Amino acid sequence: MNKSLLHLAALQGTKQQQQYDNLGAHAEVETMMKRGDKLSVKFGTTKNQHPYAWVESEKVAGFKYELDVERTNNLINYMMTGDVSEYAGDPMKCDTVEAGKDYQFEVMKEFVENGQTLQYVPLFREYPDKISATKTMFKGTVFFRIPRTTENLDYLREHKQSV
Repeated sequence: MNKSLLHLAALQGTKQQQQYDNLGAHAEVETMMKRGDKLSVKFGTTKNQHPYAWVESEKVAGFKYELDVERTNNLINYMMTGDVSEYAGDPMKCDTVEAGKDYQFEVMKEFVENGQTLQYVPLFREYPDKISATKTMFKGTVFFRIPRTTENLDYLREHKQSV
């Protein structure tokens, strides 16, 4: 009997969910920032309710980078100013987003409430159920694509956004 088949059969019942290598993702983001890459970033929430940024550049394909408040601020600060800040925390620990909250929209609201200008895709050009916007900065761009709900449209219009 073939030993490899026996080994395979023994492994099939032991599926374990591996922890995401956020340490590697953190090291790659730091390398990209120290190199001065222009980043393209999309924010979201994992199945486990952890906030993350999907980060890519001209030189590096996209990957998930799980976040806490300090990592989020460091990433946005880098894109706005080009300054690289040291991270003192544990990259394997991340925040948890409250169930039902859209982390991407929460980040978008932070930009809006701090007077930042976002560029919106005209609604007639967009899919009927989405609102798309970008925030272009010195060292990167953040892309947003949120649900087109009455609440989201009202919020953006109340804050004088040109949706």
